[in-house]
Order: sequence, then structure tokens, then C-alpha cells
Amino acid sequence: MLERFVRPDGSVYHIVRFDPETGDFLEGIGGQGFAPESAWSRGTAWALYGLSLAYHHSRKQAYLDAAKRVAHFFLANLPDDLVPHWDFRLPPEITKYRDSSAGACAASGLLLLSELVGGTESRLYREPAVRMLESLYRHYGAWDDEKEEGLIRHGTSHYPEGKNIDVPLIYGDYFFVEGLSRLRGNDKIFWQ
Repeated sequence: MLERFVRPDGSVYHIVRFDPETGDFLEGIGGQGFAPESAWSRGTAWALYGLSLAYHHSRKQAYLDAAKRVAHFFLANLPDDLVPHWDFRLPPEITKYRDSSAGACAASGLLLLSELVGGTESRLYREPAVRMLESLYRHYGAWDDEKEEGLIRHGTSHYPEGKNIDVPLIYGDYFFVEGLSRLRGNDKIFWQ
């Protein structure tokens, strides 16, 4: 099943449909991404984080290999400020809103992955995670707006349905705080 969700290049499908009788793969579905073959950034971030957790709990090498592949895809497709657009494969006519929640989730997942791989390989994931969290803090933080309830701005929840675009998202705030906590040495995994 893993190979049906994670493409060879490390991008992921949001939704995969299987034949209920045979279990055969039928299609990948776009869901909250732009299109079935696009690369929704928050789905990619959640895959990176979730596959790292799956490896943490199971120690199955396939999960670690997939987490690394997804991490490399995510990092290779980031803009200069390291906070992704809501989908990595957008046609030019579509507005490239940022999704700070995808950046926060990926940063936290990268920190977990860096702990899991250890050694010299660890910095391949830790260093960009630190830079992502710093960019979220410096460029996306709502620290100067007393009326804003969210911590980080410019999240995109569901562009295809026109919902919650360019706003703070509570799950973005969660992963941002979790990432900062991990940087401060808290290695507790809340998803036990």
C-alpha cells in the first residue's frame, strides 16, 4: 500500500481509491490538492511526519525510506523563504498562496526524522527544519496583532473549496509549537 500513496519522486497523493473487491489501485484523487497528480504541500508534510512516526513505532525500514524520500521532495520544492505554497505543482494562472501549516508540520516532522536517523545524516533534516521554524517566526508570526488569535499567518486549508485561505490554522499553530518544543529538547512524542 505504501507505494500507492508515495510516488517514486517523493510526492504523495492526498486520497487513493482502491477496488473494494480486489484491493487493486484504481486512482489517486486530488482532494485538497490542486489536481490528482499535483503535490498538495500539507499532505506531503503530513506524510513526512506520519511516516517518521510509523518508523518510530514499528522500526520497519520501508517507513524510514519513504519518510526520507518525502522529506527530500518537500525540501527540494520549497521557495526561498522555506514556507511552501499550498501545492507544489500549480499552473501559472493559479494563485500561489502559502501554507504556513504545511511548513510547520514539515519542520516538526523533519526534527523527528533527524532524531530517528541520528549521526551525520541528522543535520540533513534538522538544519532545514530550524530554518523553516525561524522563517515562520520572523515572516509569518502574528506577534504584532493583538486581535489575531492564531500564532502564524498565511495558512491555506482547502483552496479547491475556497475555505480558509490565507489565514492562521490551528493545526499550523500546533505543529509550530511542537517544533519549537522539540528544538528546546523536548523529545516526547505526543502520538503514542
